[in-house]
Amino acid sequence: MAHLPTDTSFDITAAVNALVTEDDKPVEHVFAGKQQRLLTEPLYSSWTPPPEEEQPGHPRPFWAAAHVGIFPSLDQSPLVPDVFVSLDVSVADNMFEQRHRSYCFWEFSLPDRFLTHFKIDS
Repeated sequence: MAHLPTDTSFDITAAVNALVTEDDKPVEHVFAGKQQRLLTEPLYSSWTPPPEEEQPGHPRPFWAAAHVGIFPSLDQSPLVPDVFVSLDVSVADNMFEQRHRSYCFWEFSLPDRFLTHFKIDS
């Protein structure tokens, strides 16, 4: 019978650093790049999320992004929606750090305040 190791420590930093968060492929064409901006820019320039009941006078943070990977867990493949909006979160100060390059549910823990849209090409 095999013996399981008693040390169950897990290095999440190494696991996150192994995630593929970008493929370095350019946008297909200029128009496609402008379309991507149109998915999020109107939200940031003119939308105010509904206030929380506990703090009705405070602005509520949100993160809207287009074509950014969403990782539900370390052992699932990422999803890449056309656009997503997540309430009560903000982009990390150091967005170039590997763990902040995508939307990782274990970092934000708010999947119930998350909206995505997938376009199906035909």
